[in-house]
Amino acid sequence: MNPRVVFLGAQEIACLHEASLRMLSEVGVLVPDEEVVALLCAHGGEKKNGRVLLPAALVEKSIAQAGKSFRLYGRDGKRSVTFAPGTVVFCSSPGQFALFDGEKRREPGREDFLQAIHLAHHLPHIDVVGGLFLPAEYPPQRREVYMARELFARTDKPVFLWFSRRENFASVFAMSVVCAGSEEAARDEPRLFAFLEPISPLRFPQEGLAILKEAVALGLPVMIGPMVQAGSTGPVTLAGTLAQENAEILAGVVIAELLRPGTPVCYGGIPHVIDPKTGMISFGSPEQGLLSLAMVELGASYGFPVYVNAGLTDSCAFDPQNGWEKGVTLILGMLAGATTFGHMGIVGSDQGGSLWQLILDNELIGFCKRVARGFSIDEETLAFSTVREGIQEGSFLSLSHTVRWLREEFWVPPLSFRGAFRAGEGILERVRMFLEEVFHLPLPLLEEEKLQQLDDLLSREGESCQGYSGAK
Repeated sequence: MNPRVVFLGAQEIACLHEASLRMLSEVGVLVPDEEVVALLCAHGGEKKNGRVLLPAALVEKSIAQAGKSFRLYGRDGKRSVTFAPGTVVFCSSPGQFALFDGEKRREPGREDFLQAIHLAHHLPHIDVVGGLFLPAEYPPQRREVYMARELFARTDKPVFLWFSRRENFASVFAMSVVCAGSEEAARDEPRLFAFLEPISPLRFPQEGLAILKEAVALGLPVMIGPMVQAGSTGPVTLAGTLAQENAEILAGVVIAELLRPGTPVCYGGIPHVIDPKTGMISFGSPEQGLLSLAMVELGASYGFPVYVNAGLTDSCAFDPQNGWEKGVTLILGMLAGATTFGHMGIVGSDQGGSLWQLILDNELIGFCKRVARGFSIDEETLAFSTVREGIQEGSFLSLSHTVRWLREEFWVPPLSFRGAFRAGEGILERVRMFLEEVFHLPLPLLEEEKLQQLDDLLSREGESCQGYSGAK
């Protein structure tokens, strides 16, 4: 038995879909790329008052032909994750501009970034490694290229990067070719994907479209994830925000499929709400849980794997608010059937990243995975004969049935406290001890020959990794 939360009915999903189609056909989208505009108009779109109107038939066709699953590979191809309905993938954040150490917030450096890679590599529930921090030493215009070099050098898990420029995407793809051994292998077993974030309401970033074109030309998958804020960049009503978010995603699907039919797409349903008191975006509100539930069901109705922003918090501390906001929204997203969760390790509503938080999130993921897995009811688990045996023994502890099922049935937390009362001892002390221990664990470093090839790529572009003293 796998528990699932059913939130929207078929009629409600149809209403949201029809509202999105109407937005696209009557309001349209702003597309600051003449090549893409021409392509849209050649397939039934209409340019009107500077916007492109998309007919429902074109949207429906694009949904139908889009790829609905893909695999993302680690640098040597031995480790991979699948983005498809029914799978679950957790990623550490691709990068935050600030670091929170439990007491203060500061600008992160390269060493903080390298520690984040090391930690994420060794956390069992972090499937895809992001940088968590954006190192101040790296030049902003090429930052993701420097980060990719270190990610490929230090982990064999799949990695997650945000891209700010088309040429950076091309550079990192060239690095993935080195890791894969050939361009054909890097295309067939992709080490990276494009993340397209439409700008709400209903327009696309010029550079984002350029990156999308680069990715689909290479046959790579794409994630499309606008971040509509209810009450700010979208309607204050949750239904209106959902319809607009869906329209922006579907417009991205149309563009991707016209550029390369069959392009695999991950549906990024990541809307939020604004806090009425502060005007700040909220990551941990109850509405966030509701939006995540609805976005999963809406995206799944098209057959897409769905990415949601759940398991987040508005709290800037490791406090009870942090726990209940992350816990409730994450379990809702998982029980709805979301495929991926992309921002583990964030503290506050995009206020920074934290190594401590990433460890706590890993613990929480284990808890929620156990809930989402449910339990089976059959002759073996009903344990009728075991009950008879237990009555005779006076205890079930030593029975073979207990030995057989104990590990499968029970989740044993690595860090959470269970036991006799001990005043004043909390999980943060165990997190601190874990952090001290994890950095003594080895990393699967990239072989020197390929590492030199990555450095040669940077060198040919007139760059070198500042302060880099070798992967060792």
